[in-house]
Amino acid sequence: MTAFRPGLELSRLFYTEAVRPLLGDLPHAAARLGPGSDVLGLDTPRSTDHDWGPRLELFADTDIGPLHTMLSERLPKRFRGWPTHFEPPGARVRSMADTDGPVDHYITISPFPGWCRRMLGFDPAGGLTTTDWLCTPWQRLAELTGGAVFHDPDQTLSRVRESLRWYPADVWRYVLASQWQRIAEEESFPPRAAEAGDEHGAQVLTARLVRETARLQLLLTRHWPLYPKWLLAALPAGPATWHLTSALRAGTAHDRSDALCTTLEILAETQNELGLAAELPPNRREFFDRGYPVIGAARFAEALRTAITDPGLRARPLTGSIDQLTDSVPLLGNPAMCRAVTAAAGQSP
Repeated sequence: MTAFRPGLELSRLFYTEAVRPLLGDLPHAAARLGPGSDVLGLDTPRSTDHDWGPRLELFADTDIGPLHTMLSERLPKRFRGWPTHFEPPGARVRSMADTDGPVDHYITISPFPGWCRRMLGFDPAGGLTTTDWLCTPWQRLAELTGGAVFHDPDQTLSRVRESLRWYPADVWRYVLASQWQRIAEEESFPPRAAEAGDEHGAQVLTARLVRETARLQLLLTRHWPLYPKWLLAALPAGPATWHLTSALRAGTAHDRSDALCTTLEILAETQNELGLAAELPPNRREFFDRGYPVIGAARFAEALRTAITDPGLRARPLTGSIDQLTDSVPLLGNPAMCRAVTAAAGQSP
């Protein structure tokens, strides 16, 4: 068996040793961006069964057909031990396979602006509006700012990637406020469910809050929250992560609440240190007189909203970005639908 190596490393070698020599003086840029665990640096030997292998994105303003055909005819059938041919042809999910004929390669060839429009629904080279930011899924932003660039002679890719690195300050405040609001809506539910004898319900509710708190932690540390398969794997090591995952392991309602509140206290202090809003006491408090603790997440949401300087954004309902509006995979994969839903959710009642 061929020894596993990270997909980004394989793609870089594939471009340098196999693809670049075939391009001559063709103006182009090359990278490994877009969907794939390799782009996120999270691929393992398990990843090699589909959508993984010697592949890359080739950006060129040229007649795509002849270039695609030339690469199919001249690329080696294997590179560093891995097939360069992928099956089935044209499918959404493809896997490496050997072939005796031309290589059906996994090199996506496109002008860069068109590729961005398919991924995002707009070309970020022209600047980003508030709507552009809010309607773009976090996963797509991670896929464009992650990965690796192999050749970028005029720095077009690098400039666009840098422009998508993180939210402008007011948009960041708004998205954070919306995330605190999501926590506020359910932070008292797990202990209440346990108190009512619904232990399984309390565990499910705790898991929901762990997810929302993980997203908050990543947003506060300027990391795009990844989609569910990789969300917790993307958390940085440290006290906040340790306490957060402890909430999943805890066996009692008291221990679950304590772990969640401890995590949120750490994150509240992180927000205070960032200076994005007025400082607030980062301490838990009793939920009314019921005897169980909450952080009081709504107060952090309101502080952030108050600190927003853009009047239109400050007046917008705390519905948040598209990821805070929906979990629908078909919707999140359709830029036009993302834009329409985000616009509708931003309308005042």
